[in-house]
Amino acid sequence: ELERISQEYDMPRAELYGVITFYSRFYLHPVPKYIVRVCKSVSCSINEGATVLEALKRYVESCDGVFMLETVECLGQCDHGPVMSVNDKIYGSLTPGKAVDILEVYRREG
Repeated sequence: ELERISQEYDMPRAELYGVITFYSRFYLHPVPKYIVRVCKSVSCSINEGATVLEALKRYVESCDGVFMLETVECLGQCDHGPVMSVNDKIYGSLTPGKAVDILEVYRREG
């Protein structure tokens, strides 16, 4: 795929690779339907963000590739931490149970 895009846009593969790996929302591999991003900033961390992340890791591992889990530095919702997004929808004031329940809804839909 990289070769095809490189030829289509007359761009060296190395340059294309540099662009793809620079931006966090470009991927070199297929991604699942749902990308879950969990904030790891200070404000989320002091509000038990690590426990939310651990619960999500366990849940996502049991879902056979429905979700991809990433940590990000900030989702811009510091007053509602801990925060996660599913694709581009933001969820805040999370607990481990609430976060897993949100993903369960997506899993059933999808």
